[in-house]
Amino acid sequence: MSSFEGTFVVERQRTMWNWWATLAAKPWMPSLALVAMCLVVYLPGVMRLPAVDRTEIIWSETTRDMVARGDWVDPRFGGVIHQYRPIGTYWAQGAARWLAGNSHDRDIVVYRIPSILAVMMTVLALFWLGRSLVGAETALIAAALFAVAPLTVLVSQLAIAEGLSLLPATIAMLALARIYTNAEEPIGTALLFWAAVGIGVLINALLVPILVLVTVIALYVFERDLVWLKRLRPVIGVPIALLLGAPWIMVRAHQDGVAFSGMTWREFLAALGGAQDMKLRAFPGTFVLAMLLGFLPGTMLLGTAFKRFWATRDQRLPRFLLAWVIGYIIYLEALSSKPGTYMVQTMFPALALAVAMVVTNERGEGKHPEWSGFSIWPTALAALPLTIFAAIYAFAGETPSLFAWFLVAVIAGLFIWTGRLGREGQLRRWAFLGVAALGLFGLTLLGVVLPGIDKIWPARMIAKAIAACPNDGAVLIGYREPSGRFLLAIPPARQTPDALAERAEAKTPTLSIIEDRWAKRANWTLESKSQEPLPPPTACVSAYNVMRGCPLHFRIYSPNPAEPCAVPAEFACSEKAAPIGFEKSGDCD
Repeated sequence: MSSFEGTFVVERQRTMWNWWATLAAKPWMPSLALVAMCLVVYLPGVMRLPAVDRTEIIWSETTRDMVARGDWVDPRFGGVIHQYRPIGTYWAQGAARWLAGNSHDRDIVVYRIPSILAVMMTVLALFWLGRSLVGAETALIAAALFAVAPLTVLVSQLAIAEGLSLLPATIAMLALARIYTNAEEPIGTALLFWAAVGIGVLINALLVPILVLVTVIALYVFERDLVWLKRLRPVIGVPIALLLGAPWIMVRAHQDGVAFSGMTWREFLAALGGAQDMKLRAFPGTFVLAMLLGFLPGTMLLGTAFKRFWATRDQRLPRFLLAWVIGYIIYLEALSSKPGTYMVQTMFPALALAVAMVVTNERGEGKHPEWSGFSIWPTALAALPLTIFAAIYAFAGETPSLFAWFLVAVIAGLFIWTGRLGREGQLRRWAFLGVAALGLFGLTLLGVVLPGIDKIWPARMIAKAIAACPNDGAVLIGYREPSGRFLLAIPPARQTPDALAERAEAKTPTLSIIEDRWAKRANWTLESKSQEPLPPPTACVSAYNVMRGCPLHFRIYSPNPAEPCAVPAEFACSEKAAPIGFEKSGDCD
């Protein structure tokens, strides 16, 4: 075959694959397709993934308690006030909890509803607002790539602020992009921008304003021009943003007396940067690595997009997208104390638009684009998902189910297929298969594999073991993760040996759940109060505390040892179980 014939074949394949353009041209069908895709990818994890220690449960338990007390301006985790967490997320979760009713107050799915809805609306916003920037087909591809990126999927599954804040961040930045690239953009876009900024403040502090500011600074470095900012109508817009964001400061004043009082200067700056915080600084490059791994499959074309956009940075849209990513990644690496897995998603809409523009500008040359990741042999791409799933099962010491094996095999096959399409330059087909591969990856990881490994969810295992036991006033000793409070309804006041002894003194039948490391201490406390030692256990639960990295072994004691409550056979105590008081090495409390 001559080179001319080869090029003709590739071009014919490209023009025949017009699924993206056909779908994008139909009214409402692109939006419906995106919603359907999001539901398929997100819902399994939202419904099946157990409540995750610690951040998600702290958010949910704080909201549950706020609604139960009926004080919607005083969210507290027990007696702790998290000054760096704005009120908007609590109100959104509280509304979901109120609508669900009291019978679902400890159902983590209820508190995740705002996150999944916000991420789905973000996907739609990227398509709707991106159409005027890059065209319908390109915007559709960008929205799909954004939707299935692993870290986008992650925040859709968790009851935390970052899922909600993606929506105002994306709307604000796309509105800003339209104002920057089009001098005739109507005033409604400026009002939309300021409304998004205000709502962003209400949900996640100054994350959105910081994102906007660093982008504007990067644009100024590129072109030394700020005249275009007049098109934002700040005289009208700033009051709107302040009005929408003001409840956060009002709540802070209500709880603190003087807003943010008692915080150090560093804590105050961290509070302004968003709802998450880490005790330790991230290693250099952490955010870049999170961005690269978390944006798959789009990462494969980031090099190509950067090269082409840098070469055309004299054009306004490429310059804006570069400023969006470069400005924010510099801020994160230099100043942010936030976890990378929750912060880099706000750059993904820009990355998705850039990659989608590369896809729709494919030349049909039958070879992979320059600076792309497709130089890797396609079969090698399967190593990534296979390694991740193998590591999880090896860590848990479990064997995948047949269904999980099947899903992992399909994912590996899709990764290989996408690699082959990318090497051949069939980028529209690559985008379709890449979305399918990463969507199935996220569904399998968060909706099948992790929920299916019981031992990494101690609170869920305990709840299953004591489901048939009277647990009013239960005592839990040796496990102080927030899931013990949220899922088992056991507050910290009933998580000590003294609490067990007090109930024994009062002759109150008590369901007791005691980790082996604490059994000897519990018996000492009982003996010091002249109480009987612990009776033979009714059930045993072995689990693993992922947060602290240590095994857990619980013994469960019925309120009435003479008539122990029924427990599933899988929780029967083994004859080889360690004796009461056996002290294992390490501290897991």
